[in-house]
Amino acid sequence: MVLSAVGFVASCQRSTPIEAGFRESRLLVGNGIEPSSLDPHTNTGSAESSIISALFDPLIDWNDTATGFVPAAAERWTVSPDGLVYTFYLRKDARWSNGDAVTAQDWLLSLRRFVKPSVAAELAYMAYDVVGVEDFNQGRSADPTALGFAAPDDHTLVLTLRAPNADFLGRLTAYPWLPLHIPSVTAAGGMARPDSDFTRPGKLISNGAYRLTAWLPNQYVEVTRNPYFRTPPGIESLRFFPLESLDTEERAYRSGQLHITSGIPAHKIEGYREADDPALHVTSRVGIRYLITNVRRAPFDDGRVRRALALAIDRKQLAEAVLRTGEAPAYAFIGPIHGGYTPTALLDESIAEARRLLAAAGYPDGQGFPAVEYLYNSNDRNRDVAEALQQMWRSALNITVTLRNEEWKVFLDSRNRGDFQLARSGWLPWTPEPIGLYEQVVSDSGTNDTGWGNARFDALFWEARRTLDSAPRYALYQQMDEILRDEMPVIPLAYYSVARLVHPRVRGWPDNPLEAFTWRSIRFGEMP
Repeated sequence: MVLSAVGFVASCQRSTPIEAGFRESRLLVGNGIEPSSLDPHTNTGSAESSIISALFDPLIDWNDTATGFVPAAAERWTVSPDGLVYTFYLRKDARWSNGDAVTAQDWLLSLRRFVKPSVAAELAYMAYDVVGVEDFNQGRSADPTALGFAAPDDHTLVLTLRAPNADFLGRLTAYPWLPLHIPSVTAAGGMARPDSDFTRPGKLISNGAYRLTAWLPNQYVEVTRNPYFRTPPGIESLRFFPLESLDTEERAYRSGQLHITSGIPAHKIEGYREADDPALHVTSRVGIRYLITNVRRAPFDDGRVRRALALAIDRKQLAEAVLRTGEAPAYAFIGPIHGGYTPTALLDESIAEARRLLAAAGYPDGQGFPAVEYLYNSNDRNRDVAEALQQMWRSALNITVTLRNEEWKVFLDSRNRGDFQLARSGWLPWTPEPIGLYEQVVSDSGTNDTGWGNARFDALFWEARRTLDSAPRYALYQQMDEILRDEMPVIPLAYYSVARLVHPRVRGWPDNPLEAFTWRSIRFGEMP
């Protein structure tokens, strides 16, 4: 990628892009990868969600510490005593970016689209708690008016659940629950299918603090203040750059071309720490870096092989020598900062036990082990992790794992089609409640690419979601962790810690475990 093509200027010019940004109220953000889509209902990527969150306003938002909720598109809400009926009272002055009024009907039709089978939203399962949604999404029923979505008037939205869900309010902050401007989506043919062009500049109508004004593929996406939003954002425009190399991002920051990076190379973090540079932000994040196995393909159809590879990984070395971002080694799928729950069914790393399991599976000292390929998406850190794992498995188990990297969109497609044996994965939940992570390995989850299913695990999962009292819910989680530890369809590596550079003049950047914030709260200030 040629940096000049994304609007970066040579150092010989009189001012850097960030200085021009301060003058012109434009925030320059490194966003990791080229977005695949800005359709909130079909998106599954964090780079895309960063832009989507600037364009759209959810029903509710997290507060600054990610410990509770604040009004957003809904000015208030109520929950029935039995935990089944959620009623949201929408702001009457809300407007789309073209000036149209935002109504409860917009939300109603958007939510029906989100779960429509032809749209094929991977995250539609997030709405399965709503009455009728699972059958509708799976094609067992065809009447959208029978779903538990209702708009009794222009400014009231009612969601009715089939069972209580301890995680439900938190997930409403997520992009799949966002509304769309129905006339523009309909005109582009996108109400029934996900591949229309209503998300392009000049066509995308949004209800958030910003509107889409430019999308130059592999250059940048720009959003500009929505004049109809209820309060002006702190910065006039945001420009998101798809820089897949963290080294490139870090150099761009140092040369005055970015205000915020999506990350920082691991080998550069210590230097910023030693310099006590205020730009360095390192935050423990709810979420996990892990591997998925394809249990439909040999040799990962054998749980002994899956466990052998899991037990042969030195997670402490991976965290401290490879990742070097402050990430904690993960010995269970759920981390210790997930809503107060602490797992006890932990992996006990042991090369001796890993070798025993591999031999029991028919591969003593790695002899006869078939060709295995590890799939990851192109990223410096992902490559470093892949190479470290490759070496660990070669040293501990005498097996050879080849590496295959793909661009983000292709990588997602390969995983969705099951065209892999072993692949990297990661998940940053919308809430600290563990149920959001367990959902990744439920049998019918749209994001479960492993092919693994366990009837007892599924039953425990659904019981836990219906259990509003934390003590019995946590007891169910412990049983679920035991199943994951014993069957190992997913191999935990490390609990996320997000490290990035944020210019000291950028104010309002969050340091909470969900990185929960609104772009409209970001502003420029003077140097501290």
